Amino acid sequence: MLLGLLVLSLAFQGTVIAATDCEECKTIVDLLQFEWGEKKTEECVMEIAVFICENFHIEDNDVCNFIISDFSDEFMYVVSKVVSLHISYCGDFVDPLAEIWNMTIPGNQPAYVPKNVVPTGNPTLRALHLTDLHVDMFYTPGLEAQCETPQCCRPQDMNVEIVENGAVKQAAGPWGTVGSCDTPYWLLTNMLEHIASSAGPIDYVMVSGDLVSHTVWAYTPETHSFMVKNLSDTIRSYFPTTPVYFAVGNHEGVPVDNIAPHFTPKKYHMDWLYKTMSNAWQGWIPADQEKTLEYNGCYMKKIYDGLRLISLNNVYGDRINFWLYINQTDPDGTLQWLINQLQDAENVGDKVHIVAHIPGSDGEALEGYALNYYKIINRFTNTVVGQFFGHTHSEKFYMMYENPDDYKSTPNNVVYSAPSVTPYSDFFPAYRIYTIDGVYKGSTYQVIDYEEWFFNLTSNNANPKNVVWEQLYKSANAEYGLKGQTPDEYNQMIERMKTDTTLFNKYYENHYRRSQYDGLHPCDTQDCRNGYLCDARQFHQTNKLCTDLEGQGKIQKPDAKKKKYSARFVTEKSKRRGKEECKI
Repeated sequence: MLLGLLVLSLAFQGTVIAATDCEECKTIVDLLQFEWGEKKTEECVMEIAVFICENFHIEDNDVCNFIISDFSDEFMYVVSKVVSLHISYCGDFVDPLAEIWNMTIPGNQPAYVPKNVVPTGNPTLRALHLTDLHVDMFYTPGLEAQCETPQCCRPQDMNVEIVENGAVKQAAGPWGTVGSCDTPYWLLTNMLEHIASSAGPIDYVMVSGDLVSHTVWAYTPETHSFMVKNLSDTIRSYFPTTPVYFAVGNHEGVPVDNIAPHFTPKKYHMDWLYKTMSNAWQGWIPADQEKTLEYNGCYMKKIYDGLRLISLNNVYGDRINFWLYINQTDPDGTLQWLINQLQDAENVGDKVHIVAHIPGSDGEALEGYALNYYKIINRFTNTVVGQFFGHTHSEKFYMMYENPDDYKSTPNNVVYSAPSVTPYSDFFPAYRIYTIDGVYKGSTYQVIDYEEWFFNLTSNNANPKNVVWEQLYKSANAEYGLKGQTPDEYNQMIERMKTDTTLFNKYYENHYRRSQYDGLHPCDTQDCRNGYLCDARQFHQTNKLCTDLEGQGKIQKPDAKKKKYSARFVTEKSKRRGKEECKI
């Protein structure tokens, strides 16, 4: 099979370089249809799929390089549907990544009420935001941190450790390691103990997804169920009387990123995951929401008089959720459910906070889902006063505008993307605490300010018996010169960062929690700065929101730092499993 792939690679090399998109498309279709017509073995079709995806640069992600090989049954089912739906021939090709579909948005929108700076002197709430825990129960200090697999600092299930002269190139630190390593369990408990003992009163906790490690090849329903229960119980043990509200992350999927909607055969459904969550989150989720949670991973809770919290499972909008290549139109009705919840809240004058995982502008978000979500929030912009996301691992914020394609239109919402607990792959671990307009008649329930804490792995690993959590900043308002946490203030912050180098460098430094701000990774060009500013405007995937930045030079978008899974790793793993070679 390897020889056959090499011959194919050489044969197609000129086509890949010189061909038009249409010619490439037809070549791909012809090759897939040939394999299907020849009734090749499942392994053969998967090897061909990995080859096509990688050599034609269709996706540089898990779908191309890992999932195809590791979850053959699911992949074969999807491919059998997609071949007939999307790639009959080039002239009829439908790109599922760019497909736009429309939800019916309710009319009778109330007049827009600007979100103003919250006056002082009223009661407040304090909410802890954790995201992307990515706990690795097999993290082992001293093991190789620069391995060749996607996940290091742990025993390897293949003989691929990088060892020169019998020495480890970089030893995993006692408290964690910046790189392709996830969170040691004892780092998580140290953080929770620190918060519980020193942060003061916490009214509730939000966890916006991704509990498990990046060892995607080892994902099974059994291990995921164990981790959901274990980590939920761990958090509960440190906050026994504090409600905790989780959202589903893309790494909760098995395979990774994949949450099968109910239009698929029952054996692929995620009912086991949702039932595990429902059981693990008893006491935090209202009884009348358990049915919804156990169906699509969403729920709503009235957490205070006048304030509702919605946990939205937006892995149904994940572009690497390959079930959606069959049909991505509002899978399992999650967006219609969101509309209904927001309409109910609007009808009685309640405000809403939304906890979810994947930001709409992220490279793993489908544009159709992201744009519909954007339009829904714009329709209920007076009702939605807080959006709390994760996934990126970095500290970010995103603007939302009255016109999703016009940055000159009214800024009407801010989306918070909190820093990750995991150091994977460029960050010091961190958490955030929001101060929120509290419970009183007429409360806006808007975010007033927030503070951030981080764990310096460099200094703490050097002094492992006396580790400390440090405050990154006490007040985001003071840090960035904001009058308050309003859309107008953040929009103006973007404008100020165009020319204020000191302000931008502060934002860039905090983006990485100082893990990279050492002079080795500067963002000292206009192109680089434009990339970060454009990123803050894009809560869906359009360059129309950055036309003024294009006039100042190129836009160099922030690197996607997450380590990719190599085809070599897939091939070696397939060999190890003893799969027969395909003959082409």
